[in-house]
Amino acid sequence: MIRLDLSDEERREVQQVSRQAVGRVALRAQMVLLCARGYRVPQIAQIHDCGEDVVRLWLHRYHAEGIAGLADEPRSGRPPKDRLAAEIVDTQASQAPQCAGHARSFWTVATLTAFLLSRFRLALSRSSVRRYLKAKGWRWARPRLAPARKVDPEAPAKLAALAAAAQAVAAGDGHLLYLDECDVHLLPTIRAMWMKGPRLRVPTPGQNAKHAFFGALEARSGRWLWVDHERKRAVHFVAFLDELVRQFPTGTLYLALDNAPIHTAKVVQRWLAAHPRVQALWLPKYGAHDVNPAERIWGFLKTDVAANRLAGTMAALVEAARRCFHDLPRYPVALPQPQPALAEAA
Repeated sequence: MIRLDLSDEERREVQQVSRQAVGRVALRAQMVLLCARGYRVPQIAQIHDCGEDVVRLWLHRYHAEGIAGLADEPRSGRPPKDRLAAEIVDTQASQAPQCAGHARSFWTVATLTAFLLSRFRLALSRSSVRRYLKAKGWRWARPRLAPARKVDPEAPAKLAALAAAAQAVAAGDGHLLYLDECDVHLLPTIRAMWMKGPRLRVPTPGQNAKHAFFGALEARSGRWLWVDHERKRAVHFVAFLDELVRQFPTGTLYLALDNAPIHTAKVVQRWLAAHPRVQALWLPKYGAHDVNPAERIWGFLKTDVAANRLAGTMAALVEAARRCFHDLPRYPVALPQPQPALAEAA
């Protein structure tokens, strides 16, 4: 029978190790504490689900060496051939085989192993290369096909025109407005959120409905102007343009627009021709949302008003959206400042 009589200081020391040490060292400290409380070796072995010889080993080690005896002894073994092998494998796998003069489009373990040997004289087995790859976060999986992103060939010229307009406005010549429109749907928008318990269920309406909002964000002041209509049509957009002309009666009015059909409709083109003070600046195709800060306002609207809840009626949803826009200047979210972004893009 093994007995350990611990002083108060020794007990505090072992208790601290049992709480703060990692893994097996903490378990060994608990064995010592149990033995000091009068537990027998078979009982300790049963509690920790281990052999009695294991318990005796660590109790004897503690009796002979104290706390230091509970630590693992250095293990023998062959040191790694190259301590930087994992980094070399990861770095080389991050570069396409074509960069190394190979015709292959991707690495395999076999080709990577052979390349490391020929280029760096790093002799590794295939299993070692595979282990290093997995340790660095690589996995063997199929890529997914994705449509190529279209690019507007006139994008540089359009961005340069926007930058020039922003500079003119900064010098006091007119106003630069970013225009866009958005439909709010009775069908709730779904956003990630904190939830507790079962997954939250958001009821849906029996039939979806939508309502159109037209908005304009003035670049220099962050002022937001908007109107809403039952539908999103070109005639409604022209009525919004008339309102903007009334709001800004003097100076050049620069309107940044995307290529939506209601912006390029004939009635809109006739309106622009009849108002020479207004200059339309067309945003790049396929990426207008990247340079139009008005898009962020719609994000506020959908997240704060329409996300994860059913408004009940379209009238209630529209009224909530109007309140959102009325309160927009007092929102804790800073309005976008587009001029530096435009200058950088140009």
